[in-house]
Amino acid sequence: TYDTHIFCNLLDDAINLQNKAEAYLLEHLNNIPGGNGNWHAAAHEILRVANIAPTAVTSDLPKLARFPDMINDFNPLLTRISKKHIQNGLLIWLQLCVMEDKLKRLVKLESDTIDNSKEIIREIQTNRTWDPATHPLWLIFEVEGMLQIRPEQYAVAKHLIDNPGHIVQLNMGLGKTRVILPMIVLHWSFIDQNMITRLNFLSPLFTEAYEYLHYHLCASILGVKLYTMPFCRDVEIDEERL
Repeated sequence: TYDTHIFCNLLDDAINLQNKAEAYLLEHLNNIPGGNGNWHAAAHEILRVANIAPTAVTSDLPKLARFPDMINDFNPLLTRISKKHIQNGLLIWLQLCVMEDKLKRLVKLESDTIDNSKEIIREIQTNRTWDPATHPLWLIFEVEGMLQIRPEQYAVAKHLIDNPGHIVQLNMGLGKTRVILPMIVLHWSFIDQNMITRLNFLSPLFTEAYEYLHYHLCASILGVKLYTMPFCRDVEIDEERL
């Protein structure tokens, strides 16, 4: 047994911490150091008033986690150490966003009239087993998809990443297309800019998979480009056609 209000209380705590992290990030992204005596600070303020230099808002934070070099666009006077603090703060803020979504799911499951004990236990047991600093794109994927990567999904993705060419068989409903595949795409698409990641789908699965991946990887901050290349297995392959 457990206190039925515990998830609501934890949700309030998570939102409070998230708001504090957000306020910290926006303050330091928009606060130009140096005071009135620094002409660089005054010049940047003029550019900001003229709407030439941007002012950071909440929607910019995930983008900065994706493109950390853009921190200079908002505050070019930050030191290298300060920029590192901002990057670490962005990862903390994103993790709090994932925690907020998780607690909202738990509150909804707990408030349903039907018995959701199994779903609640699975949600509680889902913890992060990978390093967000190593895989910040996975963290952004979680936030945008309002989901959390389960330990078994990470284990499969890590095995395939560490062992190229291996084949893994999974049952239906374990997140092959909606979680594991995007994780692998994000990893291989950005770890080597000269590498092209190829996905093979059977015809009955192609439309649904493409629409999902396009929505979550292309039409998002992640900015992955997908190109379709229909192929019929009846085509005879030879050296000339390849």
